[in-house]
Amino acid sequence: MFFIVDKLRGTLISRYLLVTIILLGVLNMCLAKGMKEYLFFSLLLVLSTAGGVVLYTLYYYNFVSADFETPIVGVFVMLLYGVLAAVVAAVGTVVVVIKDRIAEKRVSKGVGV
Repeated sequence: MFFIVDKLRGTLISRYLLVTIILLGVLNMCLAKGMKEYLFFSLLLVLSTAGGVVLYTLYYYNFVSADFETPIVGVFVMLLYGVLAAVVAAVGTVVVVIKDRIAEKRVSKGVGV
């Protein structure tokens, strides 16, 4: 599961997590062979990001600090990362559609792929 915690500062909002989500989305864009494959792996990225934040929030609430605001902050962070992963997936969908159309035009013209 996609789950990394910034151990130095002990926070969940980290630029390393954000960069990792973006890099995985871009890598998925470049390596996807078709729209179905791209959408499947994008959905996995969004779900694993949300699942990782939920697991971290549960861990933090049960073992570190049982404050009443911990679940609220966890939901906020999950929304932040989930929206970022969804935006990367949406941009990637446009890129994959354009890439598929260009490949389709090349095949129809007989240029080759």
